[in-house]
Amino acid sequence: MRWCAGRRALLAGAGAAGVAGLLAACGDDAAPSEAAAAPATSPTPADPAPAASLASTADIPVGGGTVVGDVLLVQPVAGTFKAYDAACPHKGVKVSAPKDGVATCPAHNSTFAIADGARMSGPATSGLKEISIKVEAGRITQA
Repeated sequence: MRWCAGRRALLAGAGAAGVAGLLAACGDDAAPSEAAAAPATSPTPADPAPAASLASTADIPVGGGTVVGDVLLVQPVAGTFKAYDAACPHKGVKVSAPKDGVATCPAHNSTFAIADGARMSGPATSGLKEISIKVEAGRITQA
């Protein structure tokens, strides 16, 4: 198979790079390296990157929601925002933006309550998986 040959070549190249790195680490210890000659400094913790905003709270209608990438953002009641994995647990098809408090999978019509992600009907055997979010200054971000 063409894909397998490419995969094998990639894995072989990764293995060769690892061996080369290991051999370089086993080099001559007689000459100090630049890293060894540099004064020791304590590492500074990196600032975590700010979470990307998923949406504005104004974009999420009460009793409904929207799909942003792989996330279903909903507002079941005014001022309460929740997020779920938009993939239907049945076959992984993204659910549609909810209407009247219900999200529907367009593939086989499984339905889910946006208040808690629970399965209401259809071939899905479980509800939607909840995702942690933060709501600050009118913006929704993944927690």
